[in-house]
Amino acid sequence: MKLTPRLQAIAELIPQGSVVADIGTDHAYLPVYLLLEQIIQKAVATDINQAPLEQAQETIAAFNCHQRIDLRLGDGLQILKEEDEVDTVVIAGLGGRTIASILTEGSADLRTLKRIILQPMNETGFLRQFLAENGFALIHETLVLESKHLYEIILATPGQEIERDPFRISLGPRLLEKQPPLLPLLLKEKIRKLRIIYYNLQQAKKEDVSEMICEVERQLHCLQEVLASATQGANAD
Repeated sequence: MKLTPRLQAIAELIPQGSVVADIGTDHAYLPVYLLLEQIIQKAVATDINQAPLEQAQETIAAFNCHQRIDLRLGDGLQILKEEDEVDTVVIAGLGGRTIASILTEGSADLRTLKRIILQPMNETGFLRQFLAENGFALIHETLVLESKHLYEIILATPGQEIERDPFRISLGPRLLEKQPPLLPLLLKEKIRKLRIIYYNLQQAKKEDVSEMICEVERQLHCLQEVLASATQGANAD
């Protein structure tokens, strides 16, 4: 079974012998792959909607994995049970604020977890700040390009985040440290979006946007400095 680059990158972050909860499993490709490759012991695959769960059931049946993947219809982490012995939670393909909400509502269920692997579709900076402020350390971050879309993947564990600068936390402290080849592309996209916001603020007729414009200018300057450093590092390699 072959995964997409995005799911493959997530799979590579899961240690041998893990018990995984795939929240919002969709077709259940990830837990089925992990079982076929003998990476995990078992999995709980959940979705809030019935239709994706039926698609997941078809995938599980096709690869004869039904005895070791427990499919459940429900919302977030609250559907997990203590006896599941889940040590790894994966939440991929949802918005950053939605993921933060899921983690907040299921905070009582996170006490026994060893790691969470997150792939937000947007507001990744918000999610990183949430993790750092709620007892999670950002252990590893990676970037994956798939079908012209750039995805950010975060591995976090319970603990204290060592980075203190809010800007670096938002941007991805482990990305900034490791300078992966796709980092300049990510930075350029962030600058592009911020310039759109800057233009719209300049066109606004209200008088109370001056502080917002100054803040956007500051962020643009910081991003451009980071991009120059990342580009210089890439050229040196």
